[in-house]
Amino acid sequence: KCNMHLSEIWHSKKNDSRLSRTQVNSIRMMMKAQGVDEKYIDKEETLYYDESGNIKHLIVKEGKLNADSDTVFVLGGVQAEDTISLEELKTALGKSLEKEMKSTKDLKGSFIEILRKDNFRKILQLIQDKGWHIHFSIVQILYYGFVDIVDSIDGLDVDLLFAFKAELYKVLKKDPNTTVSIFKKYKYPNVATKDINNFLSEILTLIESVITEDAKRFIINPFLLVLKSCIEKAKEQKELTFIQNETTHEWVGEFEQFYKQQILNFPKKTLVFDEEKQVMNQIAEENIIINGKTLNNYSFKESESDAMIQVCDYVVSILRKYIIFLDRLESEVDADIQNFDENQMNNYKLLNRILAASLDYNPLFVHFVASQHTVAKYHMYIKKYGKIE
Repeated sequence: KCNMHLSEIWHSKKNDSRLSRTQVNSIRMMMKAQGVDEKYIDKEETLYYDESGNIKHLIVKEGKLNADSDTVFVLGGVQAEDTISLEELKTALGKSLEKEMKSTKDLKGSFIEILRKDNFRKILQLIQDKGWHIHFSIVQILYYGFVDIVDSIDGLDVDLLFAFKAELYKVLKKDPNTTVSIFKKYKYPNVATKDINNFLSEILTLIESVITEDAKRFIINPFLLVLKSCIEKAKEQKELTFIQNETTHEWVGEFEQFYKQQILNFPKKTLVFDEEKQVMNQIAEENIIINGKTLNNYSFKESESDAMIQVCDYVVSILRKYIIFLDRLESEVDADIQNFDENQMNNYKLLNRILAASLDYNPLFVHFVASQHTVAKYHMYIKKYGKIE
């Protein structure tokens, strides 16, 4: 893709695990341009991983998406140079040695609900006490399924691409059933050249509906108005590069690419993933190579016998629910935060303190493929609630 942000170089749907020296150097140059020191890539340390929200792929099947519209995928966990045993972890969580530890049992419910749970506090307190740091790659799946529309429009201001993508995401997510119906009709992301005009016209109808609603509330959204104008012009394009000649009805492909990119991003770190048979098999099919050298900086471990992977299980579950919580109007999020009881607020501040410390330790530990509105709220609340009191 042209004019891509760092996250989209790392997470292009057409990515290849074999990067040339030029591509690797380009990634490093972009990171430096964004103020990221190369030491954050090259520091030798150990990252543990689990995943949450892996729906395998986002597809339209029998007229419906195979996942909820607010689905979030998280691949992440903790950076730690020391480890603990299963017995130590169970003690930290107040569990008997016979009981299985699983976030699906201990952290049931929405983000608001899990803020009340003892194991929410206990797992984060353990991370804070140990001096570990949280790292993650977070993907808003529906957003990721839409970004190629914007990237296919010629002549957009590169500095406004993320604003346009965020606005289009809001429009298309507003009524998922209507969006799915339109996209299914045109076999997205395999839109035929003859259908470009009609496909974009239907998207414009959705945009105009939102603009009209805003006008009734005396709201003007300049980004949406400019995006509308650009899509109007795009109807005259001969092709929409990234949403043609792709797999019909597959909005997002398989998720092993996110594992591959972690391996490529941190070639000098030791990466320990939870065993995921499908991912392991797919990665094993091809060597992951940088500059002619096969990378062997990663391994897979069985979570039942590894306490560090189990810690990651709790971390990614918390993060996935938190991002879903943030993916709403800021006024709605603020209202919920103001209604937190004392226990919820204390736990929320603890989470934000750890996230703030992790961001400060290594800014590359925080990676989003998500609407800039969601990302902005993430950072805003870190500043507001992540201060050490």
